[in-house]
Amino acid sequence: MLPLSLSAQDVLEPKTVRAIEVQYVGAATVARERILSNMSTKVGDAFSQAAIEQDVKNLYGSGDVENIRILSEPSGSDGVKVIVVVQTRAALSEVVFLGNSQIETSRLQREVELKVGNTVDEIAVQDGQRAIEKLYQKKGFPDIDVLYSIKAAAQTGYSRVVYTINEGEKASLRDILFRGNTVFSERELRNEMELKEKSLWAAFTKSGRIDNNTLEDDIERLESHYRNHGYLNARVTDVEKVRVGGEKVDLVITMAEGMRYDVASVSIAGLQAFSEAELLPTLRQTPGAAYSAELVEQDVQTVKDYYGSRGYAEARVSPQITQADQDTLNVIYNVYEGGKFYIEKINIDGNTKTQDKVIRRELKVAPGDEFNTVRLAASRNVLENLGYFSTVEFLPTDTGTEGFKNIDITVAEKSTGTVNFGAGFSSIDNLVGFVDVTQSNFDVSNWPRFTGGGQKFRAGLKFGTERRDFIMSLTEPWFLDRKLSLGGEVFYRDIFFLSDDYDQRNYGGAISLRKPLGEYSSLRGEYRIQDIRISDIPSSASEEIAAEEGDFLQSKLGVDFLRDTRDSVFLPRDGMRLNAGTYLSGEFLGGDVDTYGVNTGAVKYFSLPFDTIFSIEGNLEVVDELSGDQPPIFERVFLGGANNLRGFDFREVGPKDEFGEPLGGQTAAYLTAEYTFPLIKRVRGALFYDWGFVNEDDFDFSTSEANSNFGVGLRLFLPVGPIRLDFGIPVQSDEFNDSDGKFNFNIGYQF
Repeated sequence: MLPLSLSAQDVLEPKTVRAIEVQYVGAATVARERILSNMSTKVGDAFSQAAIEQDVKNLYGSGDVENIRILSEPSGSDGVKVIVVVQTRAALSEVVFLGNSQIETSRLQREVELKVGNTVDEIAVQDGQRAIEKLYQKKGFPDIDVLYSIKAAAQTGYSRVVYTINEGEKASLRDILFRGNTVFSERELRNEMELKEKSLWAAFTKSGRIDNNTLEDDIERLESHYRNHGYLNARVTDVEKVRVGGEKVDLVITMAEGMRYDVASVSIAGLQAFSEAELLPTLRQTPGAAYSAELVEQDVQTVKDYYGSRGYAEARVSPQITQADQDTLNVIYNVYEGGKFYIEKINIDGNTKTQDKVIRRELKVAPGDEFNTVRLAASRNVLENLGYFSTVEFLPTDTGTEGFKNIDITVAEKSTGTVNFGAGFSSIDNLVGFVDVTQSNFDVSNWPRFTGGGQKFRAGLKFGTERRDFIMSLTEPWFLDRKLSLGGEVFYRDIFFLSDDYDQRNYGGAISLRKPLGEYSSLRGEYRIQDIRISDIPSSASEEIAAEEGDFLQSKLGVDFLRDTRDSVFLPRDGMRLNAGTYLSGEFLGGDVDTYGVNTGAVKYFSLPFDTIFSIEGNLEVVDELSGDQPPIFERVFLGGANNLRGFDFREVGPKDEFGEPLGGQTAAYLTAEYTFPLIKRVRGALFYDWGFVNEDDFDFSTSEANSNFGVGLRLFLPVGPIRLDFGIPVQSDEFNDSDGKFNFNIGYQF
């Protein structure tokens, strides 16, 4: 960096910038206007040394200059002329590829994304090198080697970028073989590796590709697998690629397993505040078991968390492994306790949009509390999961007061509003287009920005061949500054897919309160009022359907209990979801629909070997009219279709009129068992069995009219959205349902 030249007079008596002159050393490969656009100093500004220093930093940061210095000279009695002396970087004249015979130059040019005329940026050139290597590896060239050089071009001020490519031989992984393994089978060892043999699905997956970087990671995974089962000295001693004809290659991995070590004793040293009797039962590495590096690592964190959750913020734990006998080890956890600390202050910085209280109310600690590292880690996770910030950092700092620390929380805001639009298709409501506007950090009182209050806002519109929906909702998750969620919505729905004999239109609003009950459970109460119209009934419809025509005002209260312990919302492998609820509507609430209902349902997931998942789901629902009559058709329960009994058409299970049109019932129950298994990346297969019934009367649990089906399906988890395909074949069916089977599908995507 060339020196910055400023006169003492300029510093003592700032003067006005009268002119800015750009002088080039060498070729002028960057336009004057581009140089000036990276400077805050402008003609007419007061001359500032701090601004000039920042301009120097900005110009270097632009990547356009090699060297820069900024001078000043008097201009009139009260002004200065700023002179920018700049040596610009060379411009790119051409990109040359040497040695590529398997991939066309035009394809490589698109991959490196270097544009002729731009300044030469070595970081971008390196990115191009990695992009070429990745492309070749994708095409089956595992030994690709790419070098680059930046050379002066014939024209002054320009450079050429030359990529020299050694393609190597094309190879497809046929098989992975092991030598020297006696403890674990080849199948078990292959399951530890990311590299996979070429399969029928190779066009959609990475199977068959040999990536040397992935192979290095796989070697570490294999050795870790051995170390976690007591084989501390296990090593991969050789990896050989054996060509077996054409492009096919076998990967032969040789293992040296070594001796298995068991644990003779486990102890904790350095304890003062606590005793071994308190800590030893919390450890997973136990005497008599095989030594496991993974368990020891977990135990280190367990002991550290034990201290950290009790205010010992500086506690450190280091494992020490000593030989006890020829094939046994002693495991000693050495503890440095440090002192006990409390929290003096919590400082928050970087929240330019989000209010302080929105952050503080999510923290699991407060000033005056013990310095609990476990709760601090949980607090950081909560803030990250809010989706408001791109980064969240917690930093303990000294306060000058013995036994106290401050917590400095630094966040970086990110965009929290989204506009999604797209289309979807399903076997229930056919083609649907949608627009969805959401703001997850809404503030209804912060006009005109409407952000920063932690509220949830959504406005959505669906328009399709079988439905037209609009909904707008607002949720305050901390009503009255308590963990009490207040929500409200208004909606309009035209629904045409419910029946061939009538259309249904609903509009209205709802308000609800949700109270968490512990970590996984919640209780929710709701008041909903809606106008419902049943219309467009043809003259040929049955008397039962014709009697349902009309306008209704429903005013109802409901309460629901939910417990959700699933490990994932998108692809649960473990846990359960349980819900139970009841509602009541009637004239005493201001409506003209007198009904009540109860429902309960649950689904349980079991994680099985080889990433297979078994789930069982059940649901029971009862509705009734307070007067004892049959409830209106929009309150009755139905089964059939993609969401329950998949071997039958939508809502086709249960009572029907003389023409076979579904009438619904007052009691319904179904049970579903499903087993899914991985096929290829993002694709799972499914086997399922569904059983259920819909009875005309309330609290009628007779199973004489039960329907059931079995079937197969696919679950596709694609970047554009989830796709679910099922084909169900009836086992039991009534006289109105055929036994040919039904294909149900649901495709949703956005762009």
